[in-house]
Amino acid sequence: MMYRSELKFIITKYQMQLLKSNLECIMERDINSSVDGSYFIRSLYFDDYKDTAYNQVINGLSEREKYRIRYYNYDSNFIRFENKYKKNNMNKKTSVNINKEDVVKIIDNQEISTNDNLLSLFLIKKNTELYRPVVIIDYNRDAYIYKAGNVRITFDYNLTCSYDIDNFFKKDIDSIPLLDKNEVILEVKFDEFLPSFIRQILNIDSIERTSFSKYANGRTMIKKVRGV
Repeated sequence: MMYRSELKFIITKYQMQLLKSNLECIMERDINSSVDGSYFIRSLYFDDYKDTAYNQVINGLSEREKYRIRYYNYDSNFIRFENKYKKNNMNKKTSVNINKEDVVKIIDNQEISTNDNLLSLFLIKKNTELYRPVVIIDYNRDAYIYKAGNVRITFDYNLTCSYDIDNFFKKDIDSIPLLDKNEVILEVKFDEFLPSFIRQILNIDSIERTSFSKYANGRTMIKKVRGV
């Protein structure tokens, strides 16, 4: 998969509603969206015994990667195992479907069998570099797509973190807020170009960019609370 540009901003819910009202005229909603236009995302992140992925973010390294397991709207019938790789402010993601039984085994540090290259590489790292699940990140997302330029605009809110890893597939888990209730993370993703009219609607040139990492901020919070 090719690298994509990814721009991040922190805005208010009021700004989000204004932007959504304009984007809905020109962009399609994400297929995962419910009737109200939003959907729920839960991700379980992994790191090695050196906390390499965490330290890469904290130290601002230009090249870094993260492994995670993700599912949507509490539906464990569709789960993705993903690797997200960042290089010089560009991102690419590889993923593969995984079933609930194998996820439970991975969480419990049991062996699974697979013919997939991505999962096979992770399992090797899991055994040699002692990768383990370290934090759950939950949030709601509103997403819009525009085919030209493969543009994807997302609004993430109600962001929380949790160390309740054994209850990854339960709806209600112990969690800690990571953003103010009024704050939203706006992400703008595209391949080679962002159409000028979308850039104009978003007015992103007048908003300060952020390097906010859901994963790193979640780990920092868990470390403060639990010391892990």
